Amino acid sequence: MLNHLHPIPRRVRRAVVAVVAAALAFVGIAGPADAHVRLSHQVDITAVEPLTYDVDTHGVLAAGVVHLRFENRGADLHQAQLFRLNDGVTFAQWQADIHGPNANAALFADGVPTGGANPVVPPHGRQDVWDVLRGGTYVVTCFVPGPGGVPHIFLGMYKSFDVQGTVPEWAAADDREAAQSSFVIRGHDLTYTMPPYLVRGTVVRFEDTDAADDHEVNLGKLLPGKTVDDAKAWFVASSATPPVNPGPPPFTFEGGHGAVAPGHGGWFKVQADPGRYIAFCLVPDDQTGLPHAAMGMVVGVTVLG
Repeated sequence: MLNHLHPIPRRVRRAVVAVVAAALAFVGIAGPADAHVRLSHQVDITAVEPLTYDVDTHGVLAAGVVHLRFENRGADLHQAQLFRLNDGVTFAQWQADIHGPNANAALFADGVPTGGANPVVPPHGRQDVWDVLRGGTYVVTCFVPGPGGVPHIFLGMYKSFDVQGTVPEWAAADDREAAQSSFVIRGHDLTYTMPPYLVRGTVVRFEDTDAADDHEVNLGKLLPGKTVDDAKAWFVASSATPPVNPGPPPFTFEGGHGAVAPGHGGWFKVQADPGRYIAFCLVPDDQTGLPHAAMGMVVGVTVLG
């Protein structure tokens, strides 16, 4: 049953629990003067009200495979999408740009989507992900629509944190190896290549193999009596021009892996209950502005217990 699912590579697991001395060597921090530095491969991100996050890096986050533990303690649906700011872009500049006249363009001009956790329901929804993070400044954000349809990010729901050092060669090699594995969810050409099924409690790989488009994978549990076609129709209606009321979605959000650039990916834990699901992408299309799901990027999948 589990041979269709991709566990975290063995070397990645070893690194996550590596002793501090080994981690120091990986990122080039050594010597008695730095012996007090506590390096971490884990960041806990909690959505809290009013529209903000608590971020705990457990010390200095070291470049490499980072375990992101996301919990939603807010009053609304929330996610933890990561962006790495481009070299030379400060957090203050990013803030100014996303609140400027060209906010959407600034997001992708100032940084690159680097994974994270997709929406889970309150009050204690949880999603665990593992991403290979380079050294630099990161911002965690939420694109769930708030009052008037304004995404939470533009209402101030974001926090920054730093990652130090360079990605160890073994981590880069494992990332490349996973990209070639058949045990992944692959996003490409406005669809997904899926395993035959997913299993609750297992860790799978998400990979964007598209030539140009950023992609993510959300899991949505279909409501009783609803189908994949119902979900596709709902996404189309919810993005219609002029706007129409599509009614409530025919599914509930159950986590997933955040958006990444083509050629990149990460891992996420399937924390959804057994049942009938859809995998879908809400990244907006560069040309039309429509979410990819409204353009057909919706695929059915079964989660087993």
